[in-house]
Amino acid sequence: MKASPADPDVIDPKLYMDCGGYEDVKKKFDALLVDFNEDDNNKEMNLVLFKDALEHLTKIHRIIRFPRGHALLVGFGGSGKQSLTKLATYTAGYDIFGITLTRGYREREFRDDLKILYGMLCKKPCTFLFTDSHVVEEGFLELINNMLTIGMVPALFDEEGKK
Repeated sequence: MKASPADPDVIDPKLYMDCGGYEDVKKKFDALLVDFNEDDNNKEMNLVLFKDALEHLTKIHRIIRFPRGHALLVGFGGSGKQSLTKLATYTAGYDIFGITLTRGYREREFRDDLKILYGMLCKKPCTFLFTDSHVVEEGFLELINNMLTIGMVPALFDEEGKK
C-alpha cells in the first residue's frame, strides 16, 4: 500500500501491511496504473483491474518481492499475464528485462542477454520476463533451470568474472 515508484524520494520499508478490502486495493492499483502509463519509459496499458486480475496482481507483486522470487504464470494467450507482471514490477520499483528475438538468435545470443541481465541485477532488482515464445532452443530451458535452482548459469562469465 505504500508503493509509489513515481516518487523518487519515497523510502520503501518492505514491511507487510494489510491492504484492506477490494476497494482499497483497486484504488491503489488504479493510481499506480495511471503512474505507469504516464512514465515515458513504459508503453501505455489499458487494463481493467477486476477482482481476479487484482488477486493475480497482488500475488505476482508479493512473489517478485521475495529474494530470488520467481513464478510460472500459466494461462491462455491474451489473459494478461505479461501486463500484470509489468505492472507488478513497476509497483515494486524494479526494472524489467526481456530478450528480443532476432533472426539467428541461438544460445550464444541468449547467454549474451543473460550477461546483460546479471549486470542489471548488480545495480537494482529486476524482473526477467521470459515467455514460451522465447524458447527457440531447448537449451534455453536448461539455462533457465540453472538460474532458478542455483541462481547462476555455469560458464556464463570467464574466471575473472568478465564477459
